[in-house]
Amino acid sequence: MSGKNTMTRDAMLFLPAKIIEGLLVIACSSLYTHLFSKGAVGTFGIVNTTVQFCYLIIAGWMANAATRYVGEEYQKDRGSALFSTVSTIYLLICAAAAAVAACAAVLTRDPVWLGGACMFFSYTIFQILNSALIQLGRMKASILLSLTSAVLKLAVAYVLVFGMRNPSSPFPAIAANTVADGIAGLGAVIALSIPAVARLRWFSKPLLRKFFAYGVPLMGVSIAVALLNMIDRYLVTGFFGRDVFAVYNQNNSIASGIFTMISVGIMRGVYPNVLRAWREGGRQAAKPLLDQGVRLYLLIAAPAVAGLAAVSLPISRFLFAEGYDAGAPVIAYTALAMLFMGLTEYANKAYELEQSTIHVLQNSAIAAVIKVACSVVLLQTVGFTGGAMGSVVAFASYFIITCVRVRRRFLFRVAPASLARILISALLCGAAAYGCTLLPVGNLLRLAVAVAAGAAVYAVCIIASGEGRDEVQAVLRRLKR
Repeated sequence: MSGKNTMTRDAMLFLPAKIIEGLLVIACSSLYTHLFSKGAVGTFGIVNTTVQFCYLIIAGWMANAATRYVGEEYQKDRGSALFSTVSTIYLLICAAAAAVAACAAVLTRDPVWLGGACMFFSYTIFQILNSALIQLGRMKASILLSLTSAVLKLAVAYVLVFGMRNPSSPFPAIAANTVADGIAGLGAVIALSIPAVARLRWFSKPLLRKFFAYGVPLMGVSIAVALLNMIDRYLVTGFFGRDVFAVYNQNNSIASGIFTMISVGIMRGVYPNVLRAWREGGRQAAKPLLDQGVRLYLLIAAPAVAGLAAVSLPISRFLFAEGYDAGAPVIAYTALAMLFMGLTEYANKAYELEQSTIHVLQNSAIAAVIKVACSVVLLQTVGFTGGAMGSVVAFASYFIITCVRVRRRFLFRVAPASLARILISALLCGAAAYGCTLLPVGNLLRLAVAVAAGAAVYAVCIIASGEGRDEVQAVLRRLKR
């Protein structure tokens, strides 16, 4: 089977699973607005954001390095040295995080710090090991564990607050996320046979130096990316308070959740194949797969932006408790920002493959400065939705800067005819969906009709233009099996 067909097959395997996972995450966001007070939702949002921020800064360098080298290290000794080294670093990171959280809890007299530390422990181990599963081709295990985590985040929170009305404490949500990722992380430990191959005494100093050489420059990247992704949430909280942040964050989570499942679902099918091709044939073998990966991404992401922009108001009203629909425009702005973010990830692959991550740091740092400046100005002039507008400006700038600079190495290319067919089809999808939101019927019926109409119009346009022929055939072959 050719590299492109393998990549398309892997992406088509991951994408349905990520769609299910994304729907569960959205259901979780919806449930929390109905279960908890706005203050509790806002507090949990800040804790969750901070956990992700800390992961990118403290553990992201190791996660990126482990993902980069796990394939070749597994061929040497079934990953014994790598997993032993990763386990040691993980335990040291957790010890440092626990100490800081304990001091903060004592000084502020707020136990939420300890809950956040527990979330960090379970989130970090699952993120690192799930990436390893993917790079090693353990697709089914990765999918099963990701879905298990998503289901438990929904179920455990509901069980913990069953019968209560709008509790003001965020701890049931914190506990649900800790348990969910903890169980998924334990499952990944077993799937990778880490107890059989890893020992702390097998810690490898040469491998640690290799991790440092690749991953430490990415610490700056992680900080810049964390600011790009999350600074708007802290700014909204600072300007408007936790209740308004709850409205902003829950609407933001719809678009970010959907685009995360699209980006991750496709990238998990694309990047292992691109990396394998790079090892075997260099740029000449890898670039065609990267080009195809970007086309696959646009084929799904472009109509997602148009559709989310069209149905942002009815979807916000359907999913969230009363009052959260004030943040509906955030869904549209965040979707557009996430589209640029995904494209930039593909543009950065040339730097990552050539292990020249300093350029990623420079580009992302410039974009982070743009994000902070734009967000502050827009929050003061247009209100809390300005945070999402600032994200659009920042990620579009990041994409343009990266494309201009990375062209000296190599940059993905999408055929102009393909790009035109995808974008026109996406615009028609959005127009059809928006027209249906104006129907004089109930909100739920408007939403259902709009989604169906938008999807149908896009499918017809893409198939009629011939742009989606290969993907349709891949899906049909899969269904026949």
